[in-house]
Amino acid sequence: MRILLISGSVAEPAHTTALIEEIAARLREKGCEANVWDLRVRPLPIADPKYHYEPEKHPDETARELIRLAGQADAFVLGSPNYHNSYSGVLKNALDILNMDMFRDKPVGLVGNGGGIRSTQPIDHLRIVVRGLLGVAIPMQVASCKSDFILENGRYAVTAEDLKQRLDAFAAQLVAYTEKLR
Repeated sequence: MRILLISGSVAEPAHTTALIEEIAARLREKGCEANVWDLRVRPLPIADPKYHYEPEKHPDETARELIRLAGQADAFVLGSPNYHNSYSGVLKNALDILNMDMFRDKPVGLVGNGGGIRSTQPIDHLRIVVRGLLGVAIPMQVASCKSDFILENGRYAVTAEDLKQRLDAFAAQLVAYTEKLR
C-alpha cells in the first residue's frame, strides 16, 4: 500500500511537517510505503494549466516526480498550517499540478496545525478540494496547535497524549479505507 503525504508548510521547523512525519511513521509500522513530500524541501514551480490533462509531460523534473508518486499512490495525506483561515498557497499549487485521475476514488487524510488553537479551518477547506478532485476524504482528521509540541534538536515533536492517540486512530482509519477502496 503506497501513501503519499504532502506537507504544505514552508516553515523550518514546521508543526505540520512534524504531524506528517508522525503519521508516516505509523503507516510504515502498518506495512505501508509512506512517501513524504515536504514542500519546503522540495518546492514546485507555479502550476501551468497547459499540463493539466497530461501532467506527465510537465517540463519540470521535480513536478514530474510528484506526479509520478501521486499516480502510484493508493491514498494521500494532505497537511497544512492555518494561513488566513485556510490552507497554504504552496499546497494549493501542488494540488493544481496534479489532477483528478490521481485522486479518483482514493482515500485522503487531512491534517492541520492552527498555531494558538486547534483549528479545523484548513482541513474543512481541503475537504471541499478533495471532493473536487474526486477523492474520498476520510472522516477522521487531525488538528493540532503549538502547545501539542516541543522543540527538540531543531525539530518539533508531538508531546500531547490525546494527539498521539488521534494520530494512531487516523493512521488506522486511512489504512482501513484504503484496503476497502483498492
